[in-house]
Order: sequence, then structure tokens, then C-alpha cells
Amino acid sequence: MRNSLTTYQKRIRLLPIAICYLCALTLAPTCSTQASETAISQPNPAKFGGCYELRLGRWWPWAMGEDTALVTPPERIQLGLERGDRSFEKEKLLIRRIPPEAESRRSSYWLPLDNNEVLLIWTDGFSGVSLKLTKSRKELRGWAHAHFDSPRPPHVAHVTAEPIPCPTVP
Repeated sequence: MRNSLTTYQKRIRLLPIAICYLCALTLAPTCSTQASETAISQPNPAKFGGCYELRLGRWWPWAMGEDTALVTPPERIQLGLERGDRSFEKEKLLIRRIPPEAESRRSSYWLPLDNNEVLLIWTDGFSGVSLKLTKSRKELRGWAHAHFDSPRPPHVAHVTAEPIPCPTVP
């Protein structure tokens, strides 16, 4: 008696290959379309560059005690158009506190997600906060998300960034 596979067994063995092939056929046009759309409509960082006063609401579901200081962004910031050259800031657009602070171990940078949305991040590698903001008339509005390297419940707070005049450099 020959040791052969039944037709059903052969089909089952080919199923993963068929699925991969179908996915490739289905997704390939989407991927190339997305790539070309991305190349065409790159977000304009200059649209967000400038100085802002941040107003952070209450953390929800509850305050974080002493850890709140680790995830609270500065009250006044400048979204610069220069790129960083160290740590988490490398090749990213820089955020600077107003007035400037002495050297900090905390990285701060921002990324335009599209022409109406921007992501601001402060981190020291262990804890930090990210602000996802959307343009709403003249100001930016959105949510702050605290992050820690240890497991904890998610914390969010509403945030508003109002444009302010940038200080002049003497």
C-alpha cells in the first residue's frame, strides 16, 4: 500500500500558500496607491511650527500622584523646524521649552501626521507623555497619553495648545 496524501490533505497543505497569494494580489494595489499618495501629500511641518501655551486637563481615570510630574509637558513650548541629533530626537523635529531650560535628560520632539494633525512626544525612555493634537481654527486640541515602562492603567487628559508669540532672541 502506497503512502500517499488524499486530495483533501493536499488542499489543506496548499491553503497557507493560496492565502498568501490572495493577500498579495489584494493588498499590492493598495500598498502602491498608499505609497504614491504619501509621496504626493507629505504633511507640511511649517503649518504647525511656532510657539504654544499648553493647557492640560485632569488626568483620567485618576491622578498619578508623584508620577504626574514625569508625564506633564511644559506649559509653554516652541515647535521648531530644526531636527535633533541625539537619542530619541535624532532626525525628528525638536520641541523646546519657553523659557529654555538647562540640559535635560528628557527628549522632546514632534511629528506632523498629516496637514491637520500633529504628535508631540516627551520621554526619558522610561516614562513620558505623547500629545496627539488636531488643528481646530487657530489652536490645536486633542489628548495627552501618559506612558510608563511598567504596567499601569492607561491615563489620558484633554489638552489645548493655543498659539502665542515666540520670544525674541537677544
